[in-house]
Amino acid sequence: MGDEVKRVQEKVSAFRRKYYLSIFLKGSLLSAAIVLAYFLLAALLEHALWLDSSIRLLLFGLFLGLIAFCLYRFLKDPLRFWVANKGLDDEQSARLIGEQIPTVKDRLINFFQLSAQAENSMLGAASVRQKAIEFEPFSFEGVINLKENLRYLKYLSIPLVAALIILVFNSSVLTKSSARILHFNQKFSPEAPFKFIINNSSAQAFANEDFLLKVSLEGTAIPSDVYLVRGDQRMKLVNEKDNSFTYQFDRLQEDLTFQLEAAGFYSDAYTITVVSRPELSDYNLLIEYPNYIQRKKEEIKNAGNLEIPEGTRITWRIGTNNSKSVSLSFANDPNSPYPLTNPEENLFTFSKNFRNSTTYELGLSNENGSNKDLIRYQLDVVKDKHPELSVLSSKDSVLYQYISLSGALSDDYGIKRLNLVVLDENTKKASREIAIPIVNNLSQQNFFFLWQLDTLKLEAGDRINYYIEVWDNDGVNGSKSTRSATYTFALPTKEALTENIRQSEKATQQKISQSQARAAELQKKLEEASKQLKSTQSMNWQDKKKLEDILQQKKELEKLLDELKQENKDLLDKKDAFTEESERIKEKAEQIQKLMEELLDDETKKLFEELEKLMKENADPRQMEKLLDKMQKNSGNLEKELERTLELFKQLQLDSKVEQATEQLNKNIEEQKQLLEKTEQSEKSNKGKEAESKSNEALAQEQEKLAEESKQLGDQLEEIKELDKEVSGTNLDLPSEEQQENVEQQQQQSKESLEQGKPGKSKDAQQKAIQQMQQMKEKLESMQSAMSMEMEMANLESLRQIIHGLIKLSFDQENLINNFRELNQSDPRFNPLAQQQIKIKDDAKILADSLLALGKRDAMMGSFITKEVTELNDHLDKTIEANKERRRGPAQSEMQFSMTSINNLALMLDDHFDMMMQMMANAKPGAGKGKKKGKPQSLSQMQQQLNQRIQEMKNGGKSGKELSEELAKTAAEQERIRRALQEFQEKMKQQGKEMPGGDLLNKMEQSEMDLVNKQLTEQLIRRQKEIESRLLEAEQSMREQEEDEERKGETAKDYNKEMPKAYEEYLRLKEKEVELLKTVPPKLYPYYKQEVNEYFKRLRDQ
Repeated sequence: MGDEVKRVQEKVSAFRRKYYLSIFLKGSLLSAAIVLAYFLLAALLEHALWLDSSIRLLLFGLFLGLIAFCLYRFLKDPLRFWVANKGLDDEQSARLIGEQIPTVKDRLINFFQLSAQAENSMLGAASVRQKAIEFEPFSFEGVINLKENLRYLKYLSIPLVAALIILVFNSSVLTKSSARILHFNQKFSPEAPFKFIINNSSAQAFANEDFLLKVSLEGTAIPSDVYLVRGDQRMKLVNEKDNSFTYQFDRLQEDLTFQLEAAGFYSDAYTITVVSRPELSDYNLLIEYPNYIQRKKEEIKNAGNLEIPEGTRITWRIGTNNSKSVSLSFANDPNSPYPLTNPEENLFTFSKNFRNSTTYELGLSNENGSNKDLIRYQLDVVKDKHPELSVLSSKDSVLYQYISLSGALSDDYGIKRLNLVVLDENTKKASREIAIPIVNNLSQQNFFFLWQLDTLKLEAGDRINYYIEVWDNDGVNGSKSTRSATYTFALPTKEALTENIRQSEKATQQKISQSQARAAELQKKLEEASKQLKSTQSMNWQDKKKLEDILQQKKELEKLLDELKQENKDLLDKKDAFTEESERIKEKAEQIQKLMEELLDDETKKLFEELEKLMKENADPRQMEKLLDKMQKNSGNLEKELERTLELFKQLQLDSKVEQATEQLNKNIEEQKQLLEKTEQSEKSNKGKEAESKSNEALAQEQEKLAEESKQLGDQLEEIKELDKEVSGTNLDLPSEEQQENVEQQQQQSKESLEQGKPGKSKDAQQKAIQQMQQMKEKLESMQSAMSMEMEMANLESLRQIIHGLIKLSFDQENLINNFRELNQSDPRFNPLAQQQIKIKDDAKILADSLLALGKRDAMMGSFITKEVTELNDHLDKTIEANKERRRGPAQSEMQFSMTSINNLALMLDDHFDMMMQMMANAKPGAGKGKKKGKPQSLSQMQQQLNQRIQEMKNGGKSGKELSEELAKTAAEQERIRRALQEFQEKMKQQGKEMPGGDLLNKMEQSEMDLVNKQLTEQLIRRQKEIESRLLEAEQSMREQEEDEERKGETAKDYNKEMPKAYEEYLRLKEKEVELLKTVPPKLYPYYKQEVNEYFKRLRDQ
């Protein structure tokens, strides 16, 4: 269509818009008039009548209904047109326009109808455009006159004027009445003669918390009761004094609206708004302990009171609800409170290190308030304590070679180091520190340190002061230390050491005498018990009691002998460390120590153990009788050996004291000569009187000191004289008392001359004293040399005679054995031959007594003598007893054994004779001491020589007496090798090493029996070669072990290998400590850790 048609359509649309606007204006004025009139009517009714809630609800409903009616009745069409674009179409609009404009009439309707039909026709379109041009002069919207709607204002003006009048004079008529109608569900009453006043500062309450409503009344007439009205509920308020009332709401969950009512009058509606208070939902602490206490990080949930070590870092991780901020406040902290960071929603964190105990408070807040209850916790910081130290210091009271330091260390978290601090004697400051090995960072431990003093190079009379200092591993404040008391170690003076050695010698001699008495008593009781058992068939209570007493006495004697060995060993060590003795004296002392160690042999111990076992088993008295006979024999040996040891010990003391006196005299002579030189120099010098006087005074003091030493020498000589009386076989020619007095007199004159300032006169007296002392020295040395030589010669001669006597006795016994072989029991020669056996026994007794007497003078003679003599006497007694009963077989067997014992003694004494001859040959004239023997042959070399002799005897064709003598010597030599190997094996066993040789001892015993029985067989030769080969292998193995030990061992100092008792106690405590630690959980809180430490301390102190 053309533009003309569009213009017509736009004019029609403008008409439609204005048409509906006119309808809207009319409807609005009428609706407003009707609604306002109803509002005035309802408000006036409510104001006048104070209608009930139901009527107010009705009025409010009618008001809403009236508004809906007006909208539907007057405003429906324009609203539909504007909102939904629904209303008049073009034809309807054209009809309305035609009615208003007569010239138009139906022409506009026809125009729209033609327009609809001419869409596809060119002719129709032209016709439509022609008609459209005809409507150009007309304005269709002008048909509508909006001013015509003003006539409806008269309907609105009446209620509007009425409302304005009411508002001017009493606005509450409309405002309050309308409010009551709007709040139709609340109760209202006419204005009361009093007012309801809410005294709460805020109408806000926190969720899940109680809210106390505070109300007061003001007015001319105050009712006594006030009620809270909420819906259908009516609750009475608590009447407080002064017209005040309260009511508590419990744990509010949501907003609350209520009214107050009193005396029929109602208050306005009040609302309590429920808001959220900040809340703590999660409370976690991350505990980071200081590194040095070696505890892992720890997370603690929902616990605020803590006990932590100093230096611990705590990180708070606090979860909240409805919190905007969280803070921590610490007591005595000027920087408090600390705001917590908020990395995540409702999560707050904060970290801090702690050195001191404190309390802290947690604060939560939001826009409505803060946390209701005070959140306060205690934080106890446990300070790192000083380490604790207990020390036991014990010194080597024998050799003064070491100080043993032991004790206990404890700390709350661990020990870092332990030092031995040596103080300077003058400045009293630390001059040296020695680290003591400990286990680092272990909180409780024992320690032991053996402080060897040889590196200090102490001399007699020196003193050292020292203490122990321990440091803990405090990583926060730095290591703290605790020191022990200061200890003092004083090395005795030379005089004190000499006196100590003298007292030790006396104590050892007394213990030997005491042991001898105990052994004699034990021997006596054994004899009594043996006699008692021979006369009884069964043991009674008294017999058992005697045997129990014997066992107890044996244990006491064994303990006494052990103490004796140890005391003598300590004495030897003291002498070796603090005195200078000759090799001869040392060899004697070592031999006596060896005799002491062999006093109670294994055989005797086994016999007593067997007796104890038989007593427990209630064995037959005959068995015990035999056992007691063996024990009696061994006990007799012990008594004799103790008697011999005592005599040898006295001889050793005598030799030692003579040697010491000689050395002391030498020393005195040298010191007197030095003093003489000083006196001569003083006489020649040209000093002033004052200097000369001081010099003479110093020389006089030195002379006085020498005089004191001479008196001490005199005391030593007196002691030697007393000891000489106790030792048998000696008669020493000591310097006379007159000589000693002359020396002392000359020294006194020298001193007086020096004090008088006459060094020349003093010089003469000193020279005379030196001459006298020189004479005394020569006499002592000659006496010592003569005494040693005379004793050695006498011992050698006695030994030679004994050996010859034993050889003769052996031949006599062998002849008697041969004669007995030709006899039968009824032979008349039996008794004469038996008398010859008795004579052999008497001769053997004489030789045995001589031999035992020799043993008391010769310390180098082993303890085998006493055992072999006892064995010989036992076999001879049994031979005589068998002869009395004419038991030829046992008699011959015992004769053979007795001859073996005689041969053994002869061979052993012959070796000892050779050794004495060699020692005398190697002795230096005038030296007073002998050299040590050269390197002895090894056992394999001795066995090789023995095997060669056996082979020679087998191939030599000897027979008769000559062969018997050779076989006896060979058997004795084999026995000596066997005993040497046995002794060596026992020493290796004591040292905990592998014992060489294996079953060689049994093979050697078999060879001895073959040699005694004159069985020189091939089997014997093969066995001997095997023994030799096995000995060589054992020696090679031992050499390799010794080389390994030498490569590993120290060569600087041979320390005492005995473990100190303090170290034994330390090892015991250490073992107990380890066992206890196995039962302790690795993770302990401080309180329980302290309890465990206290428990350990109590156990250690037990």
